[in-house]
Amino acid sequence: MANNVDLQAKKRDGRGKNDSRRLRREGMAPAVLYGDGGSTAIVVPAKTVDYTLSHVGDNALYDIDLGDGASTARVVDVQRNPVSGILTHVDFAPVNMRERIEVTVPLHIVGDAPGVEEGGVLQQVAYEIQVESLPGDIPQEVTLDVSGLGMNENLTLGDISLPEGVDLLSEPEDVAATITQPTEITDEEMEAAGIVEEPTDEEEAAAEAAEDEEAAEGEEASADEGEESQGQDKQA
Repeated sequence: MANNVDLQAKKRDGRGKNDSRRLRREGMAPAVLYGDGGSTAIVVPAKTVDYTLSHVGDNALYDIDLGDGASTARVVDVQRNPVSGILTHVDFAPVNMRERIEVTVPLHIVGDAPGVEEGGVLQQVAYEIQVESLPGDIPQEVTLDVSGLGMNENLTLGDISLPEGVDLLSEPEDVAATITQPTEITDEEMEAAGIVEEPTDEEEAAAEAAEDEEAAEGEEASADEGEESQGQDKQA
């Protein structure tokens, strides 16, 4: 688990699109900090939040300081410009460091599977899992080692090794990764799908040679037929 991110925030007084554009020019992003007593409109450094989301993950914890003491919170919603991807709004929810919470954590595959070396295809079925832990114990990601996975074998979510204090909430029987036989696609299926396989130079050369040979045989056969016809005319 990464250290909490210090976030110097300020309460937001203005409203509307003009104020939002001004904040973005100043490198800030409008946000809301929810709490038991309601919600507080704030502004936060956009670059800090954006970098943390990209490099630490969605489960990072922030110590938000509004000048009267920091409160620990986590991001629960993010809005971005659909064209530029610029951060436009963030929602924070406070967390109690002594209370367990449910979160979604990314799942990554590691290791070299023997089944792949045998010609199989490794398929990752699950890309995230649900876990429960104290906020300070939340892993930013979990890994699944496929080093022992053979052809036509599966690994389930129950095979994932979780850090101490982290409990799996997802179904342990759900398949996380599998290795299957490669699928062979027939020429008819490729043609039906509109896939045309370009011939290689060698195949083109062989096809041209075959055409030339076929043409030569055709000319020779025509010549033989002509000679035979002339011989029959003479006999007549």
